[in-house]
Amino acid sequence: MTPVLQEKWAEYRKIHPEIKLFALVNGLQYERHFGNEITYIAGVNNPLFRQHPDAKIAFAGPWLFDMAQAPSWAKKLSELERAAPSVSWLHTALSLDNLTRHLEPYLNVRLEAGETALLRFYDPRILHKIRDVFSLEQLADFTDGIDEWVYSFDCHDHFVRGGQ
Repeated sequence: MTPVLQEKWAEYRKIHPEIKLFALVNGLQYERHFGNEITYIAGVNNPLFRQHPDAKIAFAGPWLFDMAQAPSWAKKLSELERAAPSVSWLHTALSLDNLTRHLEPYLNVRLEAGETALLRFYDPRILHKIRDVFSLEQLADFTDGIDEWVYSFDCHDHFVRGGQ
């Protein structure tokens, strides 16, 4: 998270102490950058690829980190965010497990031809276009319970808020 966003987060927490910070991380980008895979740590992170058959490639998929439980990860994730389009930050009162369950159904989308495709919303380049992908109703559902979703794209910080 950039220093400017860290300052904004600290101010936001003063006003909304019930809100937690989560990092959504592209596991494949993490593995490529650091040379090792993200592994599951109960209460700290959850893979979004948890169901068969995706579970066997969970290391390469999206991972949610509860930053209150993962302060030692902050520096690495900020480094990764600067190196590759791979990290976004979510502010929500949801728990790690509830946020994971909320986001999982959005990974697979049904195309008009009836095929299923992976919606890589955990990639900031895709997240930046999410308003073009979803209707306002779909965007509101997608961001339900998420106060703010922050990501960097083209050297600028951007925000996704429910219905916006």
